[in-house]
Amino acid sequence: MRRRNAMKLLAIAFSALPFWALPAATQSEPDFATATDLPRLQAYALANNPETKAAEQRWRAAQARPSQEGSLPDPMLNTAYHNEGFDRFRQGSGDMTFLRFGAEQEVPFLGKRALKEKVASREADREGALYRATVLNVLTRLRIAYNDYLLAHKSIEIVRKNKDLLDKLARAAEARYEVGEGLQQDVARAQVELSILIGRLTSLEQMRQSAAAMVNAILNRPPAAPLGVPAALEKRPLPYSLDQLESLAKEQAPNLKAAQFDVGRAEANLDLAKRQYYPDFVLRADYFNKASLVPEWEVGAGIRIPLYFWRKQSYGVREAAAGVSEARASRQNTSQEVLATLKDFYAQAISADRLVELYGAVVGPQAEIALESASAAYQVGKVDFLTVVNNFTVLNDYRLRYYEELANFDKALARVEEAAGLLPKDNAEGSSP
Repeated sequence: MRRRNAMKLLAIAFSALPFWALPAATQSEPDFATATDLPRLQAYALANNPETKAAEQRWRAAQARPSQEGSLPDPMLNTAYHNEGFDRFRQGSGDMTFLRFGAEQEVPFLGKRALKEKVASREADREGALYRATVLNVLTRLRIAYNDYLLAHKSIEIVRKNKDLLDKLARAAEARYEVGEGLQQDVARAQVELSILIGRLTSLEQMRQSAAAMVNAILNRPPAAPLGVPAALEKRPLPYSLDQLESLAKEQAPNLKAAQFDVGRAEANLDLAKRQYYPDFVLRADYFNKASLVPEWEVGAGIRIPLYFWRKQSYGVREAAAGVSEARASRQNTSQEVLATLKDFYAQAISADRLVELYGAVVGPQAEIALESASAAYQVGKVDFLTVVNNFTVLNDYRLRYYEELANFDKALARVEEAAGLLPKDNAEGSSP
C-alpha cells in the first residue's frame, strides 16, 4: 500500500512539472525521416548544435565582464580590540583600551576603471563576432553535408535507372546471341558493366550513410538517426560579383570583425598599461568604542606608489605594445585569408556553374541522342555492342557529373557566403549577434 501511494505521489509530482523542465529527449522533434529539406535542418541546427551553444555562452559570459571590470574594488571592513595589560579586559576603564571598527576603499587613478571596462567590452564584441562566425560555419558545414547526402541519393537513383537500362541492353545482346546474330563477348561485357554498376551502388550507399551521419552530427542527433528523401536545392545564379563580395567581407565578415575588435582591445590595454604609472588611492575610516569613555573616530587616506616601475609598469607597457603589434598583424593576415578564400571559392563556383550548364544543356542531351542512335543501330546490326556500351558509359558518367557539379556549385556558394559573412535567407538572423 505504501509503495502504491508513493508511486501516485511521484506521478502527481511529474504531472505538475512544466513541459520545459522535462529532459530534452521527451520533447518532439521534426520528423526528418519523412521529409528532409535544408531550411528545416538549418533551423534545427541553430537550436540544437552544441558548438553554437558553446560559442553563444562564451559571448554571454564576455558580456558580463565589462560591468565587473568597471566597478570599484570591493571595500574592506575590519575590526580589532586594543587592551592594556594581560591581567584583565580594561574596556571602559583605560584611555588606550578600545574596540575598533574600520572600513577601507581603494580608488584607482582616474581613467583606469574606464579603460578596464573598455578592454572587456572589446573582448565581448570579439566573442560576439566569433559567435556569428561559428553560426555561419555550422550552417555552411550542414549545407555541404546536405549536398553530399543529396548527391549520393540522386546518384543512387541515376545508377539504378541506368542499371535497368543496361539490363535491357544485356537482354537484347542475349537475344541476338541466341539467334546467332550476336557475340558471346557482348553478353559477357554486359554482365561486366552490370557488376560495375552494382559495385558503384555499394559505394554510393556508403557515401549516403556517411553524409547522413555528418548531417546528424551537426544536428546533435544520433549518427544512425533516420533521414528521409532530401529535397532538391534550387539552382540559383551567383547574386554578387567578386568586387561586391570583397566589399561585403570587409564590412561584415565575422572573422575580420573579430580581428578588428581584438585590435581595439589591445590598444585599450596599452592605454591601461600606461595608466599603471599613476598611483591608486585608499580611503579609510575608523571608529573607536571605549565603552563608558568618550568614543573616538579617525579618517585617513593612503596612496599606492608604483615604486618599482622600471621592473613592473615599464615591462607591462612593453607587453601591451607587443600585443597591439600582434593584433594588427593578425588583422592583416585575417584580411588576406578572407579575400583569398573568397577568390578561391568564387572561382570554384564560376567553374561549377559553367560545367552545370555544359553537362545539363549540351553534353547530356547529346549523349542521350548518341545512345539512342547506337541502340537503334545495334538492333539492326549496323554497330557492334561495344559501341552501345561505350555510349551508355559516357551518358552514365555525364549524368553523374551534372549532379556532382551542381553540388559543387552550391558548396562553393556556401563557402563564399560564409567568408563574406552572409547568413542564408532561410535562417533566423536574430539568433546571432
